[in-house]
Amino acid sequence: MSGLDVWAFIVVNLVVITAMWIRHGGPSLWGTSFGKLEGLGEITALWGSFFILGELVLIARVPWIERRYGMDKLLIWHRVTGFASVTLLSAHVLFTTLGYAIPRQASPVDQLGNFILYWPNMLAATAGYLMILGVAMTSIRAARRNLRYETWHSIHFYAYLGVALAFAHQLTGGSDFATDHVAVVYWVMLNLATVAALLSFRWIRPIIRAARHQLRISAVEPEGPGVVSITVTGRHLDRLTAASGQFFIIRVLRADRWWRAHPLSLSAAPDGKSLRFTVKALGDDSTWLQQVPVGTRIMAEGPYGSFHAENDPVDKILLIGGGIGITPLRAILEDIERPPGHVTMLYRARSHSEAILLDELEEIAQRRGFKLQVSQSTGNDRHRFEPFSAGALHHAVPDIAERSVYVCGPPALISAACSGARKAGVPQRNLHFERFDY
Repeated sequence: MSGLDVWAFIVVNLVVITAMWIRHGGPSLWGTSFGKLEGLGEITALWGSFFILGELVLIARVPWIERRYGMDKLLIWHRVTGFASVTLLSAHVLFTTLGYAIPRQASPVDQLGNFILYWPNMLAATAGYLMILGVAMTSIRAARRNLRYETWHSIHFYAYLGVALAFAHQLTGGSDFATDHVAVVYWVMLNLATVAALLSFRWIRPIIRAARHQLRISAVEPEGPGVVSITVTGRHLDRLTAASGQFFIIRVLRADRWWRAHPLSLSAAPDGKSLRFTVKALGDDSTWLQQVPVGTRIMAEGPYGSFHAENDPVDKILLIGGGIGITPLRAILEDIERPPGHVTMLYRARSHSEAILLDELEEIAQRRGFKLQVSQSTGNDRHRFEPFSAGALHHAVPDIAERSVYVCGPPALISAACSGARKAGVPQRNLHFERFDY
């Protein structure tokens, strides 16, 4: 589905905000060079603040938005709007500081000090801006590679505090809300709607569902070195309407763990009685989950994601996966209804002994008449070919252009497989993938 309606909503609000700025005399400031800077400072502040609200809504897990676009796409949009907001707010700081410093013949540093010391709510706004800037800096790909997921996730909580600290400054620091009660109501309503979405769908709804379903860990079974499968049972699990390939965000309900969120994909088709997740020890939290006691209560947010084959109109399916990304594909392979010979899985593993859930995949493929091919990234076949080039994919699956292709695994695998599939003739609409990187 296209994201046209989302972007239309953004454009409409940007037009309203720009019209509000014009109505309140923004263009009239352009008579002098420093006036232009003040005007730019005002409009970039308004645009940047709106984009912050937008990025928060994108990760509020609003059900109809998540079902329509999928969490993977929403996270990409969240990242784009996040960097847009920080860029605009940084421009606001620069333009406003220079716009006030030039007529006073003051240095930018002195002007910043004047703002912080004498302007209402400016100290809190400065602290909020620095928090938001810090979150953005840790979201740069190079920085993310050097941070554990748990650290990166914890740092992101400061974005909420940063937005809260800056809110009062938005209403008192500029001319757009000084005398226009309609503008104040509009801006407050945008902020309240964002807060309501976050509270409702990230906290209230999950807490209600936790009380309703009474989820507990019923089994922890080893699958290989550093890999376990966790089975969860509870009440009325059929009402969760989970589909194979989707994921849940799990919180272990212990005093020292409840605030840590773990996105885990289903590794078995949901049967209405239990949910199974397969976890690999990749960080502190996923390592701790390897020894979680049976009987421990959990809270599960979800199901999330559009990475499932339900209602796929294409008759033939190709699954491509590797690493821990094989887990949602294993659930899809078990659940998918296709005639024998119409489903093929290409499984890329470091070695045959490290192929997670391989025994289960072989049993499902044999029982259902599906085709399973396993290749290694180390060992004797390592340098034979690029496994996901268009030629290699055509060789492995001659009718690939007629299939829907589902890809999950490390980022490099996804990029190579998607590129090869497109070159092999797979239409973009038939190419589905889910990333596990953050």
